[in-house]
Amino acid sequence: MQSLFFFIIALALLIVVHEFGHFWVARRCGVKVLKFSVGFGKPLWTKQGRDGTEYVIAAIPLGGFVKMLDEREGDVPPDQLDRAFNRQPLRSRVAIVVAGPVANLLFAVVAYWFIFVMGISGIRPIIDEVHIDSPAAIAQLMPGDELTAVNGRSTPTWWSASKALLEQSESGGTAQLILRSGGREIRRALEIKKQDFMSFNSVTILQELGIAPIRITIAPIIGSIVKGGAAEKSGLQIGDRLLSANGEIINSWRVWVELIRTNPNKPLVITIERLGKQLEISITPIRTGENIGQIGAGVDSSQIVVPEELQAVFRYGPIDAIAPAIAETQRFIVLTLKSLVGMITGSVSSKNLGGPISIAQYAGASAERGLISFVSFLAMISISLGILNLLPIPILDGGHLAMYLVEWLRGKPLSESTQLQGQKIGIILLLMLMSLAFFNDLSRLFG
Repeated sequence: MQSLFFFIIALALLIVVHEFGHFWVARRCGVKVLKFSVGFGKPLWTKQGRDGTEYVIAAIPLGGFVKMLDEREGDVPPDQLDRAFNRQPLRSRVAIVVAGPVANLLFAVVAYWFIFVMGISGIRPIIDEVHIDSPAAIAQLMPGDELTAVNGRSTPTWWSASKALLEQSESGGTAQLILRSGGREIRRALEIKKQDFMSFNSVTILQELGIAPIRITIAPIIGSIVKGGAAEKSGLQIGDRLLSANGEIINSWRVWVELIRTNPNKPLVITIERLGKQLEISITPIRTGENIGQIGAGVDSSQIVVPEELQAVFRYGPIDAIAPAIAETQRFIVLTLKSLVGMITGSVSSKNLGGPISIAQYAGASAERGLISFVSFLAMISISLGILNLLPIPILDGGHLAMYLVEWLRGKPLSESTQLQGQKIGIILLLMLMSLAFFNDLSRLFG
């Protein structure tokens, strides 16, 4: 229920941002806006503005819409023809249409700016282990070293350090490191191979380099259960403390995760503590496409306690945060576009496409982790929404822009019948895309 609530909040906010972009630019292009509605369905509150626009808050909070004066949608008084959308010059119509996606991208910049100003809490980037013959070992990194900067950028947390290393891996080459080792500052050059952007994240890049971060012991207590997963089917419940599996003591969540990952399709007899009593439960991790086990259970994040001496915060000042906020937005735009191209060419699996169920789950999970995590989720979804709307599919903003391009090349607009056929094709394509995303959601949910 919590996931559904935050899904509605996220979707409503981002669609309203999108529609406000259309609204704001339409007004400045001289187009009359008849109605600006936040939500759909029965109006709960309405107000007639001095500009003649009807402002509405409706009962169903799943977005909103902007209705503009347009001869294609009804009669227009002769004295207001110059304010009709369809009578505007091509450049104005393009500006109005593109304003929605641009508003989503600008929202992401503001969201990332807020995140960087507020600060991202994390763990100091202290190295726990360096794997033999790894790039880190060749660069003479040692256990106990603290990574304080990468390529001149301060890295007070593992999040900021791994992110800087991941960015270097997109082009490959040498990363210039500054470390604190034994109370003194040292410099090292770390060679990083160019990596496929879809194959690596902030965790796997460290593994590739042979770096094991300092670990925080997390109590093995179940905090969430995925509906339909192996954990739910076995009878595991939120609050259960894991004690042992097949006789092996489980003293941390890391031990439990490793046990599940390395035993796909193998039955495990686990001992748990529930309400002060010990119980035995049988569970079989499901084998995933990567040949690892999973059960559909998450840790109780309230049990994660980071020692004060290992805590750190990564933040910028209000002015300094502008450039990295723009850069982070650009980076995610590029990653999203590469993902789309990869799905089209087949180099990226279409199984990565998520639908409303996945988005709702991510919304709920991010909200549980706090405000910063939820705002980061909003930024990523806003970028995805903006780019999705720019796809050249009829009925989407990108489809309208494609028709305006044809109009510019032909010197006149396409016929209404052609535009209508294009909209029908667009609806079919969107339904196919939505069906695929929903199928992926159900596959993840029910295995």
